[in-house]
Amino acid sequence: MSGSGMGAKARRRMRVAVSAVCVGVAVLAGAPSAFAGANGCNDRTCISVEGSGLRVEKISAATTWNGDFTGHFHIYGGGIDRNSATGFWGYHQKFTVPVGRDLPNGSVLCAEGWEHTGSGMELRGRACAEVHF
Repeated sequence: MSGSGMGAKARRRMRVAVSAVCVGVAVLAGAPSAFAGANGCNDRTCISVEGSGLRVEKISAATTWNGDFTGHFHIYGGGIDRNSATGFWGYHQKFTVPVGRDLPNGSVLCAEGWEHTGSGMELRGRACAEVHF
């Protein structure tokens, strides 16, 4: 037995266990998430994407401050294609699409706000975000 009070076999097991932990920590610390969610606005429409890496938990569309309109939101990209109900959309009201899965690297997610007018529909903004690793 050495002066440490630990046999050679025990020291070898300890080194293996510590090495495995250090490798795991280095892998986790060395690979930061490139995508931790995104928010952005265009004209009167905003998008919010919640997720990490390629995993997207949910996508929301909302109006900007003083961007209220009567119409609908369209969220699409990465295999998603959803329209909200038609109605009045005011500040702080969100249309949210639950996703809960990985999307393809490079997917572009967009939210469009469509105002319904007497003469048809008018685009009130297209805000987009890219999912990447």
